[in-house]
Amino acid sequence: MKSVNKTLLIGVMALISLQIAAQETDTSFFDGNGGVIESNIPTSIDLSQREPIQYNNPRAEDVVWQQVIYRIIDLREKINFPLYFPEVAEDHRQSLFTTIFRLYEQGKIKGYEYEAERELFDETTEIKFDDIVKKYGTMVTYDIDTISGDTLGSVINEVDIPNKEVVKYYLKEVCYFDKSNSTFNVRIMAICPKIYQMNDEGVLEGSPMFWIPFDSLRPYLARQEAYLTDRNNGARETMDDLFIKRKFNSYIFKTSNMRNRNLIEYNTTIEQAKKEQDLIKNAIINYEQDLWEY
Repeated sequence: MKSVNKTLLIGVMALISLQIAAQETDTSFFDGNGGVIESNIPTSIDLSQREPIQYNNPRAEDVVWQQVIYRIIDLREKINFPLYFPEVAEDHRQSLFTTIFRLYEQGKIKGYEYEAERELFDETTEIKFDDIVKKYGTMVTYDIDTISGDTLGSVINEVDIPNKEVVKYYLKEVCYFDKSNSTFNVRIMAICPKIYQMNDEGVLEGSPMFWIPFDSLRPYLARQEAYLTDRNNGARETMDDLFIKRKFNSYIFKTSNMRNRNLIEYNTTIEQAKKEQDLIKNAIINYEQDLWEY
């Protein structure tokens, strides 16, 4: 009996020692981490090593059908809010445009000229970040040496990023059928933010800013959490998840065609353009369904 009591006593003392050691080594979230005092319970997880979901890249001879589709994503629609908010970065979350802007600023991605007739991504169409800043009047704060007057560096503050003015995106994607594995897929090829600013006549005018090849953006979107809902700030999905899982709404404004015209150019009214959108969408759906027999 004494030996049993002795064993229990030793076990209790060991547990107490472990708890004391844990308290000494583990730091509470509210005690700060690395000298940084957090303002709330963490809503983000470490995504620094996360990689985007890999595509199954088809061989050219296996793609027996494809169609290029151009879409518009309107961020004023509620389902697209996670791509627009927060307007100013907070709690490790930021909008899609802020993410793109910062990556562009750091030289991690490249932007290319928007042309209505074609998309060409090479040195002849590449746009420098400084040119974008000047063109759209983004405020830059310069650090000046008080003695020599030399410019030591520059910074663009969060509030000066024109996130609020970017309310639409153009999306270029390819729908295709891969005969090697009998699958119908959609691949996003490029994305273009569209900014709305007042022109010289005081009229709000939309302007496509630049194309970004989507594959160059995906590794960073896979590490950027999205603000999904007001009801649960702990919901964790990345920007890449929203696109790959098609958790956004959009409408077609153009398909690849011999005359390279968008829907507005050969439909005189909104009603006609809407009918054409439905025809294109149904044609894609019907093609996929007609591949199978029931």
